Amino acid sequence: MANPKVLVIGGGTGGMTAALVLARFGAEVDIVERNRRLGGHAAEFACKALEACVKCGACLIAETLEAAATHPRITAHTGSRLEAITSSDRFTYTIRKTPGTPFRGEADAVVIATGFQTFDPSTKSYGYGLFPNMITNLDLERMLRVNAKAIRPSDGVAPRRMAFIQCVGSRDAKLGHLWCSTFCCGAALRAARLVRYRQPETDITIFFIDIQTFGRDFESFYRQSQQEFRFIRAIPGDAFQLEDSGIRLAYVDDSSRQSREEAFDLVVLSTGMVPPEGLAQTADDLGLALAPSGYVGRPAHRGVFAAGAVRGPMRIAETIADARHTACQVLAFLGIKGGTPEPVVAERGPLVSRLVAPGRG
Repeated sequence: MANPKVLVIGGGTGGMTAALVLARFGAEVDIVERNRRLGGHAAEFACKALEACVKCGACLIAETLEAAATHPRITAHTGSRLEAITSSDRFTYTIRKTPGTPFRGEADAVVIATGFQTFDPSTKSYGYGLFPNMITNLDLERMLRVNAKAIRPSDGVAPRRMAFIQCVGSRDAKLGHLWCSTFCCGAALRAARLVRYRQPETDITIFFIDIQTFGRDFESFYRQSQQEFRFIRAIPGDAFQLEDSGIRLAYVDDSSRQSREEAFDLVVLSTGMVPPEGLAQTADDLGLALAPSGYVGRPAHRGVFAAGAVRGPMRIAETIADARHTACQVLAFLGIKGGTPEPVVAERGPLVSRLVAPGRG
């Protein structure tokens, strides 16, 4: 195919990775990204290296972002939305920047890589948005990037007692969110270890259902985490703000089945992944049916492909591997030499996980 062109919807980890592979094999790529910058959620992640790299993936995003932003065959339309798309022999689309005039283009293939959004915890009984010292995992990531340490938003003071609540918005039958978001456990434990490394006076408690495996060095990493933190197998049901703006959490102890309450200076909600807003409309425009979970899955529609966490929860390394695999499928579809799909080299496929609890794995 002469002068092949691909439209990539979404400029996060999956979209940028797919776009880079396609561009390096000679395809012209338009990326449409609704945010004003590329990188998605992962661009906000803090590096969690201690004495050595802990493979959190933050550096991979920085490298990919720089390469995508400077590649001559990639045009990034940031702060923009896909206004319309139709298909005949090729895909015809309109991208609108706000404010600005519309951009119209044509492509031979489309890659949906709109990623995910995080669950909104304000719908839970934790007081998020009301209690200043109740924050999310992404709030903590931004805090560590900017301040290099954990502080209480209410007064800027470092917390002496800090808690993480896992699985907020995922593995929740009441919400219909039965999936594990895969990245939360690893991100929380790495962030907790970084906080403890930089602020050794901070005591950290992890409230959890199960701890999901991550990385090849999980066992040693997890054993060390068990020595540094207190793990409580329970998910608090309620949170109350104290006079000093601390947070009192109420939970049922798993071993004694007794109700307990504890006070913390700062609480982090590990919010799970959910399908991104607007995905249903994009899928409808392209004639695709979503899976019952609300994610895309592998579309069978000719010329339409999906990459990364839009197919289901994935960690950064899995998203990169999946996006490379998708790009190879697109290259094969376009008839570009070297486009034979590679095997996916992620540690495991999306939506499949092994869960362990302290003392059980």
